[in-house]
Amino acid sequence: MLDYKLNYFDKLFLDLKERERSYCPYLLVIEAYLYRTPSKKRKAKPQLNRDESFWNSKFVFEIPLATYKTDIFILALARYFAQDIAKNFNLMTKIFAESPVTIRTAIRRSQLVLKKEHAKWNEIRTLANQNPHELVELIATCEAFQSAHKDRLNLVEEYSEPLKPLTLFEFMSFSAAYSFKHLKEQAISFDGGGISADSQLRALTELMQWKLRHVSNESFSLNDIKISQSLKKYHTPLIFPSNEDSSRAEAFLHIFSQLVQAQVELDEFLSQSVHPFCFDDSLLFSVKNECLTLTHLDSDLDDTWERNGNRQKMLRGYWFNLAVNDFISSGMASKQIGTSENHERNQFAYVKAIASLLELQKVYGFTSSVTISSGFNVNLFQALLSQELMISFYLKDYIQAFDREYAEVGDWQKAIGLVTLKGLATGQNRFPITWSLWKDKINNIVGWTVSDDFPSGNINAAKAILDFWCLDLKKRSALLKGSPTSKLQQLTEKPIFKIGSHCVQLPWLMSAQVSSVNAVNNLRRFANQRSSLKDETTRIENQLGDEFKLRGFSVLKNFTAKSHGGVEAGEIDLICAIDNIVIVIEVKSTYCRTTKSEIFYHRDRTLRKAGIQVRKKVDAIKRDLQVDEQLRKTIKLTSDTPNIVGLIADTSIEFDHEYFAGFLKVTIEELLIALADNAHFLCNQEQKVLSSLASGEQVSLVSEAHSLYKNGFSGKEFLDVIEHSRVWEGVGHLNGSKA
Repeated sequence: MLDYKLNYFDKLFLDLKERERSYCPYLLVIEAYLYRTPSKKRKAKPQLNRDESFWNSKFVFEIPLATYKTDIFILALARYFAQDIAKNFNLMTKIFAESPVTIRTAIRRSQLVLKKEHAKWNEIRTLANQNPHELVELIATCEAFQSAHKDRLNLVEEYSEPLKPLTLFEFMSFSAAYSFKHLKEQAISFDGGGISADSQLRALTELMQWKLRHVSNESFSLNDIKISQSLKKYHTPLIFPSNEDSSRAEAFLHIFSQLVQAQVELDEFLSQSVHPFCFDDSLLFSVKNECLTLTHLDSDLDDTWERNGNRQKMLRGYWFNLAVNDFISSGMASKQIGTSENHERNQFAYVKAIASLLELQKVYGFTSSVTISSGFNVNLFQALLSQELMISFYLKDYIQAFDREYAEVGDWQKAIGLVTLKGLATGQNRFPITWSLWKDKINNIVGWTVSDDFPSGNINAAKAILDFWCLDLKKRSALLKGSPTSKLQQLTEKPIFKIGSHCVQLPWLMSAQVSSVNAVNNLRRFANQRSSLKDETTRIENQLGDEFKLRGFSVLKNFTAKSHGGVEAGEIDLICAIDNIVIVIEVKSTYCRTTKSEIFYHRDRTLRKAGIQVRKKVDAIKRDLQVDEQLRKTIKLTSDTPNIVGLIADTSIEFDHEYFAGFLKVTIEELLIALADNAHFLCNQEQKVLSSLASGEQVSLVSEAHSLYKNGFSGKEFLDVIEHSRVWEGVGHLNGSKA
C-alpha cells in the first residue's frame, strides 16, 4: 500500500463510521467511489487518480467478507479490473482467498473478456497461481471467447475486402438489392437459422460504418454521370436480368450477402454470448473439447427482453389511441388530406405524427419546436409528419408495389424490375435505391410545411426538416476516420443520407421507422449538448408533477431538504403527498437504447445511482417532516407517521419494476397511465392490424374501458397499482411484474 496520509476515502470512512447509524459505512464509501462527483474545492488541489486513491486507501483492507458479496462491491471491483492505473495486489489476494466468486464475477463484469492485451490479465494470472482451480476455467473461457471473436473479425474482414473498391453509392445500392431480395426470401445465417429484420438492420449499420471509415473522398462527389455508371455496372444487371452478362453484379451481391452473414454472426456473438457472459449470472459459459458451451443455471425462462419489447408496442398503441381522440377533436377527421387516393394513408400518417408528438412532449419534455445542432429551429410536428408521409409513400409505391409484383411472378428480381419499369414509364424513380438533388428534395417537401402562417409552405421549414432527419455521410465519414471509438447511429434514426449535393434514400429502410424513437435518439443521444436539454428535463418533472396535482396530490417541485449533519440530499425532483402517503420521486430522462450492453450500462451507472439518490432524499424528507411543521402543512399531512415511499421514474423501460437500493423503478409512462386511469388505451397496434388483415374483420384498438381503482382512487390504491404493476394486467402473459 502507498505510504501517505489518510486520503479522501479513508477520511470519509472514519467520518461515516463515527456518525452513521442507519447504513453500512463501507457500502457508503464504495458508493461515493462509484457515483459521487468530487467537489470543486477538492478538484482545485492536486489529487491522486480516483482509482488509485480508493484502492490504495487503508480502509479497503477492513472491508468485511459480507460486503465482498454485495452488488455494489462487485461493481467497484469490476471498475478496478477495467482500469489499468491503480494496483493493489495484496488486497486482491485477500479478497480471492476469502471469496473467489467475488473475483470471478468482477472479472466478468469488467468486460475484460475480449481485451486480450489489457494489463490486468497479468495480475489475474498471478492470482490464479495461488489457487488455480478457482480461476483457471474462467481464464480458459475468456481465451476461448478471444479466439472466437478473432475468428469472426477475420471472417468479416475476409468478405469485406473485395467490396472496398466499391463507391459509397454502389455499396448502398447492393444493400438495397439485398434488402429487397430478403423481404421475400429469408436471409439465412451461417448456422442455418433465419436472420431477423432487426439483425439485418444492425449488421447493415455496422457495415455502413465500416464503409465510411474506408471510403475515399471521391465517393462524396456524386453526380448524374457517376450515378448512371454505377447503376449500369452493378444495379441494373440485378433488377433487369437479361442475356447480357450479369455475373459480376451477381458475384458482388453474393459476397455482400456473405458479408452480412459474417457481420450478423459477429453481432450475435457479442449480444448473445459475450454480453450475457459478462452480466447474466443465470448462464454458465465453459470450454469443453476446445469449444465454448453454455449451461442454463436457472430453469426459469427470462422473458424480460421480449416482455419489454411487447410493452413498448403497447405504449405506441396507447399514444396512437390518444392521438385519434386529438385528431377527431381538432376537426381534422372531417378534412381531406392530400389527394382522394392518398387521403386515408395521409390520415393515418397524421395520427401517427400526433401520437409521436404527444409522447415526445408528455414523456420527454419537448416543446412544439426544437433547435438542432445546425442552428435550424424545427417545428417538431412538421418534422414528424414529414417522416410519416415519407414512410407512407415508400410503403405504398415501393414495398407494397413490390409485394404485388412478387405475388404475380414469384421472383424477387423480376418483381423489383417490374416496379422499376412501371415507375420509369410514368417518369418516376422506383429503383431499390433513390436519389435526387438536395435542392429538389427540399422543394418536394415544401407542401408538407403548409400552415396558417404559410399557406403555400415554407422553404426554410423544409430545409430544417431535411436537416433534422439527414445524415451527412461526408461529415460522418470524417468523424469516424478521426475517432476510432466513434459509432454510427442506427440507420433508421437518420434515414435521409446526404452525399455531396445529392439526397439518397433506401426505400426498405424508410419503411422500418419508429418516428418517436428516432426523434428521441437524435435529440437526446446524438445532440445531447443542446442548450434546451436542461429545460426539457425540468419540463418532464414539472409536467409529471402537474398530473399528480390533477389527481388531488399536494406537490412540491424541485424541493431542497435541509442539511442534516453536513449531509446534503440534493434537490428533490418531486414530492407528491395524499392520504398521509408521501412519494419522493427521482426523475431520469435519457434515450432509447438499442443494445444489451447499453442497457446494462444504464442499470449500473444511472439506475443504481438513482436508487442511492432516492434513499438519501427519503431520509432527508423523513428528518424534515419530524421538525418542519410548515412542510407538513404544505403537503397536508395529518399524521405524525406518514408512509414515505421513494420511486425512480425513468423515461426508458429497461429494468422496470426492479428495485435499486431498495426503491422501485417504473416508467414515467406507467405513472401517467395510472394517474389518468386509461390503461384500456394500451394496445399492440401492429398485432391487431395483422389480425384484422388475416381475418378480414375490423378490430378495435381500444379495450373495454375499465378503472384500475376498484375501490375508488386513493393514495393507497395508487401505490397498489404501481407496486403490483396493475397497469399491465390483462394485456398478455409477457407483461407481468418482476418486482
